[in-house]
Amino acid sequence: MNYIEIDFEKVEGYNKLSKPAKQVFERVYKSHNAGQGLDYKKDWLPKEVKERKTHIEVHFVNGEWLHYMPNGTWY
Repeated sequence: MNYIEIDFEKVEGYNKLSKPAKQVFERVYKSHNAGQGLDYKKDWLPKEVKERKTHIEVHFVNGEWLHYMPNGTWY
């Protein structure tokens, strides 16, 4: 899969995530980003991440945010 590689450590809040949450975030980010065209990808680079009870809340450079779910989906 082709996705824009990022330094996850530089995403605000990443270091506060539990180890399982980091794994979910990294896995779903790669899948989400790889499935889109290059113009889309640039707008959907994560800038902040928060761990919630059932999902990871991801805020992007375009001002949008999504829920990344442990099952690999996002909405």
